[in-house]
Amino acid sequence: MSILTEQPLHVTIQDLTPVFIAYVSCQLQQRTGSYNEQIRDGFQHIKDWARQCGYDLSELRVIGIPRTNGTQLVGYDCALELPEAISQDTEDIQTKQLPGGRYAILSLEKNSNMIGETIGRFLAEYVPQHQLIIDPQRPSYEVYYEHTMNFCVPLQ
Repeated sequence: MSILTEQPLHVTIQDLTPVFIAYVSCQLQQRTGSYNEQIRDGFQHIKDWARQCGYDLSELRVIGIPRTNGTQLVGYDCALELPEAISQDTEDIQTKQLPGGRYAILSLEKNSNMIGETIGRFLAEYVPQHQLIIDPQRPSYEVYYEHTMNFCVPLQ
């Protein structure tokens, strides 16, 4: 049993407003096993683009959108929240709006050794214990801060 199973989960239920983002899609290679470098490169690319467009990175939220096939991570969108809607799609930079609505928000430390296990506990234990129903029509996403992150899961 992991020490994490004894740590309480920090979850709130909130109505979130829609978020307009610019993002880079990373298609994760199954054979690598470790996606950190691909995802880090994706975030660096979107941040470089935002700087070139004149955005102040300190004012933009960093957002990650995992794409899964069952429990397998198959892709990841590295995104920045933009202050306004723009039409900026290029070969590798795309834009879209993340839908708002009711979300369960799991707040946790930004520690790559613990994130997966904590999110797994949230999905396997907290969601059924609290009779939450995940909305499969909207994506879950991660909002990163300096030392913490919020895992936002849409609810029906």
